[in-house]
Amino acid sequence: MLPDFVKYLAGVWQNRNRYVDLSDDEASEEEQEAKLHKQRFFDFTYDGKVSARNYVGVVQYNDIRIEVYPKIFSEDAEENAAKWQLNLLYWLMYCRKIKFPFSFADVSKMKFDDYLELLIYIFANYTEETISRQPFQAYQTVEEETVFLKGRLMFDNYTKHNLTTGKWQHFYCSYEPFVYDNLFNRIIKYVTRRLSLISGNHLNKEKLNEILFLLDDVSDVRCTSADCDRVKLNPLFEEHRHILDLCKLYLSNQVIDLDTDDSRNFCFLVPMEYIFEDFIFGFIQDKWPHLNVRSQSSDFLALSQGQKVFQIRNDIYIPNRLIIDTKYKIRYADGSLKAGVSQGDLYQMVSYAVKRNCKDVLLLYPMLKGALNTPTEFSIGSLMLADEIKIHVGNVDITFDDIHTADEIISERVKELHLVFE
Repeated sequence: MLPDFVKYLAGVWQNRNRYVDLSDDEASEEEQEAKLHKQRFFDFTYDGKVSARNYVGVVQYNDIRIEVYPKIFSEDAEENAAKWQLNLLYWLMYCRKIKFPFSFADVSKMKFDDYLELLIYIFANYTEETISRQPFQAYQTVEEETVFLKGRLMFDNYTKHNLTTGKWQHFYCSYEPFVYDNLFNRIIKYVTRRLSLISGNHLNKEKLNEILFLLDDVSDVRCTSADCDRVKLNPLFEEHRHILDLCKLYLSNQVIDLDTDDSRNFCFLVPMEYIFEDFIFGFIQDKWPHLNVRSQSSDFLALSQGQKVFQIRNDIYIPNRLIIDTKYKIRYADGSLKAGVSQGDLYQMVSYAVKRNCKDVLLLYPMLKGALNTPTEFSIGSLMLADEIKIHVGNVDITFDDIHTADEIISERVKELHLVFE
């Protein structure tokens, strides 16, 4: 079983979603490690032990189901799956790279011990409510042979299949009727059927069956993530856009295993360092819109023979005021003045500051119980610089107990990081 599971993970890894564009050095490093490890979700030892790396979420393969929660909860006194799930969903709400809509008013009331069932519930509940309230009809392109002219005559097909075969009285036409049996609804129906195979929760089963009942007149066809890109939605159906994003997420990168029609395999694993970075950016952008914050601002550090080399990419950039680089790492107290910051990370911050001509840099870590969380500051002086570069090192606690006060609590914590947020 374990070798098959590892092989399945390797296939998912090869088709995974990349949430950021890697630099040449990062891409080369990842390619080399992929050759050695095949996949980077988990580490497997010879005695059968499994250890998670930096991905969080859930994976199911046949009867194996593994849930992985962020390591910032590792020091919690007791296991609290409901709290961890809600925190993770809240972070994803602010992420821009991972499109995943949530209905927190409902999710916060549900007590799921199983993260996979919670993900299915989000899709089933949101989709059922949306399409029952606002059924989706659209113009669907149909190409067929008819006994009377309908829509547009397709001359090439008519000449090839009708005139040359003596069926000149039949027409090969293309037309667009306004129908309920359209591509969008077919995609929903297909994803719903696949999720109904995976789910074992009676509430989810009921929701999924309600969706199938509403879409009873829609054709059963196999769909792919590429089909989602073919759907055109006007602004009146903005809520349906969220459903389409979910369907695309599930159909792409082997989130739902599409190799066989009866497969119950499911894999939703997201790199936590990207969630941390994207959450911080999305939260600042939402709460401090006047700062005009930019995400993933890329540039090159040097020129060689007129060509740009040594790509740099700072995570968050507030023009002319502050560079923020997130590090989903643990700062360990080593008794030195380095305050748990690696020398390589400090070099990286200096290069960002010099290139951006920005004297303020914030190196931001998640707060973790038992780790070093004390803020500190490094000053970089040079005769070539008019002012010293200030590299602030801070930790931010992005966890909460009550989702209804989460925005307020985390806003206050962010304000303490730097004067720019006051």
